[in-house]
Amino acid sequence: MATSPKRPALQLFEQTFSQQAQHQRYASLATYLENGGSIFPLVEQGVGGLMRTYGLTEHDAKAFLKPVNALAIYLRRQFIEHTLFGEPGQAVGPQSGLLSLMEGPSFQQLFNMNFDALCPPQALESIHAQPAYLIWLLNWIENKIDEFGSDNKLPLHDRRKDLKQLLIDFNAVYQPVSAVDIIVPVLETFIRFHGAPTPTLEDVLLVTRYPNGLPYYQHWVSLDYVARHNGMSVGDVVQLVDLASPYFLQPHTPAPDAARALVHASRLGPYQRAMLTEAAHFTGAGNDGDAPAFYLRHFGARGEEWQKYSEVPFFCERTKLDSLQLEALLSVGSFAPVRSANAPEQPEQRTPPPVSGTQSGSVYINAGATTSIGLEFDTSQTPHLHRLDNVSHAQIDRMNRKLRLDQWLGLPPEQVDALLAAVIRAETPASTTYLITQNSVQALGLFQTLRERYGCKAEDFAALVHEVSFYGRDKTPSLFDRVFNPKGNYQDALILNYELFDLLPTVDIDIGNADMTINRLHKGLGIELLPYIVLAQAVALGHDSTNGKLSRSPAVVSSFYRLVKLSSLLGIDPKDVVSLLKVLGGQTWVNAMAGVPRIRTHTKDTPNVLVIIQALHTCVDWCREHELDVPWMLQQVTAPATSQKETEAEVSLFGQVRNLLAGTLFTNAELLMAGVPPLGGGADWLDLLSNLADSHGLVNTQPDSDDDDDDYASIARKKLLIAVHEGLGESYRPLYEAIVENMLEVLLQAKAAQLSVAKQCLTVYTGLASEQVIPVLTWAQGRVDTFLREVLTRPVSDPATATERAGRSLEGDPFLLLLAEIRRRSEIVLKLKLSVEVLQDYLDYGNRKWITQADQLAVSLSTFYYLSVLARAFKMSKQPQARLLDYLRDVAALPADLTVPSENLSLDALYLIKQTAAARLGVFFAWSAQEVLECAQSIGQPLVRNLQQLDVLMRVRTMSTRSGMDARTVFLMGKLPGQVTTTSEKAAYRRAAEQALSSLAETTEPLLAMASDEQNQTAKITCELVGSNTVIAGKPEQKVTYKLTVRDMQDRPMRGVYVHWQTSLGTIVERATTEVGEVTVDFIPGRVLGLDTPLFWLDMGEKQPAPDVEVVAESIRYSFPPELASGVPTGEVAAGAEVELYAVMEDDYSNRGINAPVDWSFRVLTATDSPATDSGSVVIRAGSLTNSEGLTRAFVSSPTGGKFIFAVRSTGSSVTKDFGPITFLPTPLPRD
Repeated sequence: MATSPKRPALQLFEQTFSQQAQHQRYASLATYLENGGSIFPLVEQGVGGLMRTYGLTEHDAKAFLKPVNALAIYLRRQFIEHTLFGEPGQAVGPQSGLLSLMEGPSFQQLFNMNFDALCPPQALESIHAQPAYLIWLLNWIENKIDEFGSDNKLPLHDRRKDLKQLLIDFNAVYQPVSAVDIIVPVLETFIRFHGAPTPTLEDVLLVTRYPNGLPYYQHWVSLDYVARHNGMSVGDVVQLVDLASPYFLQPHTPAPDAARALVHASRLGPYQRAMLTEAAHFTGAGNDGDAPAFYLRHFGARGEEWQKYSEVPFFCERTKLDSLQLEALLSVGSFAPVRSANAPEQPEQRTPPPVSGTQSGSVYINAGATTSIGLEFDTSQTPHLHRLDNVSHAQIDRMNRKLRLDQWLGLPPEQVDALLAAVIRAETPASTTYLITQNSVQALGLFQTLRERYGCKAEDFAALVHEVSFYGRDKTPSLFDRVFNPKGNYQDALILNYELFDLLPTVDIDIGNADMTINRLHKGLGIELLPYIVLAQAVALGHDSTNGKLSRSPAVVSSFYRLVKLSSLLGIDPKDVVSLLKVLGGQTWVNAMAGVPRIRTHTKDTPNVLVIIQALHTCVDWCREHELDVPWMLQQVTAPATSQKETEAEVSLFGQVRNLLAGTLFTNAELLMAGVPPLGGGADWLDLLSNLADSHGLVNTQPDSDDDDDDYASIARKKLLIAVHEGLGESYRPLYEAIVENMLEVLLQAKAAQLSVAKQCLTVYTGLASEQVIPVLTWAQGRVDTFLREVLTRPVSDPATATERAGRSLEGDPFLLLLAEIRRRSEIVLKLKLSVEVLQDYLDYGNRKWITQADQLAVSLSTFYYLSVLARAFKMSKQPQARLLDYLRDVAALPADLTVPSENLSLDALYLIKQTAAARLGVFFAWSAQEVLECAQSIGQPLVRNLQQLDVLMRVRTMSTRSGMDARTVFLMGKLPGQVTTTSEKAAYRRAAEQALSSLAETTEPLLAMASDEQNQTAKITCELVGSNTVIAGKPEQKVTYKLTVRDMQDRPMRGVYVHWQTSLGTIVERATTEVGEVTVDFIPGRVLGLDTPLFWLDMGEKQPAPDVEVVAESIRYSFPPELASGVPTGEVAAGAEVELYAVMEDDYSNRGINAPVDWSFRVLTATDSPATDSGSVVIRAGSLTNSEGLTRAFVSSPTGGKFIFAVRSTGSSVTKDFGPITFLPTPLPRD
């Protein structure tokens, strides 16, 4: 076999099948072997495989497999030994011991194992490990089992869909797992692929209505739990992320998400709300068509059990009620309602209906029925049992909803009924079907909010939206009697008999008038007489009373109770409630709360009571959160009355201004003292300067300009020149400039002095810092000159009568109104601690860009709120205020629309703007830039641009810090839809719940932005010089070239990004980056020499310095212009005297040679004008450098006398300028 050229397998075939007939019969097997086929697949197929595949008989197959199997074993053994043994010479002898001294046997020498090719013990890749066995087993199943069977066989991987998806890792192989943990996933996968589609447990709980604790929505429960864990409701989170919040700033325009916030505040899930508000299941009496399905779904009644719906045992069993709870639900027995004896029926009702649950306690389930649902004992059947009397399927439907709502709210049935009855009766248009509507759910949300924050009771909320109840329950008196007719307080009760009583108290009350209504009202409400008078006037307007009388009716008494109870809940004075209503919504809101409240579509003229109450409590909450007294806040945001009092503070202010102003006036005498020529005929200069100062000498701070010049000194100089020309004529023309400058100096001194007087006096009057006074005065639409003029022209009070005048009211005095405006603005500035920089920015552009208001200088509640937002932002950050002010200034300079690219803003530029803006705010608020971007995107903006958007950012930041949720999670909760009808809406709840729950488990702090250089967080910018950084001023085509590269943090080139420049000694034309993110710009020098450091920046980015550029003169072209050089003496110079010589050095472009080296020298002339070399005969005192004006100066003298020519030479250009000749007389010889 070893000498044959044929392969061993083919030789075995020929030896086994030596006959030619066998060769022909098994030609397919011979062809397989001739083509190099392996014997291992033949061995694995076995006898059966050879018989099926190649048609061998069983005897021939066994005969062939016997030698082939031996060959396979031999080859396998050789392969294993080959893989285990290393190459010869690989073994290393021992380094110590006996074997290191002499050669002997060792394991390595005997077997030469290749340990480097072996895997570690228990390794998954081992050929003896469990994965190898598993793969072998799968192959064996495929070859030995899957090939057999009928057409209906179920292959392994169809039967076990999970098998190929299993991950084989160390834990899967060695970790002990219970059989249940193995079997359950297998069965789940099998059912998922082969079973009929079945709803999940979550879906079943959503649609199932029995038991009456259902439906159950796990995602909503999780969200409500997380919100409650943080002391909030989901509705609070909706308001928190709403750009239109707080809603009291837009009282007449309902916010789109305000209703959704109230719905979520009810703490009822979407499926719970859907069940309460779904259409009635039964539309008419005796309609039993849908009854089996209804009772099966809501009461679990199968078959004919639904017919037992009126049987008390069946009803109580399915609703889990005991007998007392059923009586409470129906308002019967010990829970029957009792009408107050002090609230008789209206006079027109001659035969009032009997008191039952229809009037109180069970209003909703009876739905206005004449006869209330009751209980009867039925003896017509055996055994005897109790039945529900006068009940229909429609009422069972209501009872089903009502019982669940009782359970969800955790309140007794009569309290829930009081809520529903009041809300339904307050709805406009009036509801005749007594159905729970979306308005009802919103009312429940508002009630839940007031209940959790202020402890509001159900009966009190019913009075807030409708009327005070005059129905009691068994021995419990009605709310009306408990408030106004407590036992033992009065001899006569307050009776609601619809008679008229005087609106305001009269003298008769004090002398024993029998009508004690007013006394009972304010005593029962626990208020003094003065607050009562304020409330009474509001109630009269709310009920359209014009004759000074009110009706003693439930509506009027409820109006008083409503206003007082609302103030008590909010913790403010009743008078402040009326004032706050006027500030928020005007007299319409006051009338709505002091009259008959309505729940309806909210408009300016028809307000919704729910919107009003929500606005009131959110406004008071805001004041409390920012430590603002409500009366103080109302005073600051309300325009002052036209009638103002001149108090002692004003009298003191006027006196102080007059005393200090006398020495600061701009007068004719001051001009003459400054050297200004007098006018002819004794005329006054002020007559010609009326545009700059008035006759009193008060400087006009804003003179009219004939052009667009806004520089005060420039405007004043022009007007002074005109006055000088008119007053002095042509004879003084050569002196015009000097006279004008003298007059301007006096004018500016007077202006500054008068400004100082205004600052000093108003600082004392307002308590502001001196630098804050003028911005506040400007904010109040005042000016320094008009303020001083009003004081100066105001009648001077006699000191003896000053005290009497102080405190008098002056009707329509505009100056006192101005002072009132100054005071309230000053109070705001002091309370919010607004710096002068904030005030100046607000006046310059902030009142247009930061907030939106019709009057840019007005002070309203919206103005105050958003200024408090800015103050809160400064308090939240440890960064300087200037950082946020710079940010707001930069975003205000951007184009209005940043949602789409424009001519000057490419996509890359917009990207960098958004990233940089987010980074800057992230650094300021110690938050991550990604969170800031999430906030901006969630409110539909590319970046935060105004205080409204900044308010949302800070609210989310605060919520994130308190709860541990990131911004995305907060917005997911705040954007939850009001209902779940689509797959996307259900997915929104699931994502929000999963994210919210993860915030409870995570304890990590939010990512903080700590970098000081925001630009480096968003882009990589390199700036380098191309060539020299030296440029000659004034020389054509001189420039310094900069090359900038802009890339993002992933090193991607940013194209179309404009780079902005700022220089002091030249100009740079801005250009956008190219496709490769590069831009080349040229610095063109101006006429000023020096060292310049240009600054460059991107939109919203920080300014960065570019390499320095030096603007110089051309030193090799220096010369000394004769007209800028000194002359020489024409005569002889006395002995010992010095002569001053100077020259200005310039290049060919009129650039002065500043600090340039020069040399001074001289030549001595003899009588024949030939030069001499006696250097000791001349003294030259000169510097070696020119000064900052390019001037070189020398003082020359000669102690010996002589005739000399002096010269100055530029070291840079070697150009020389000669001075002379100059003749110095010799020093006289001493006389003997």
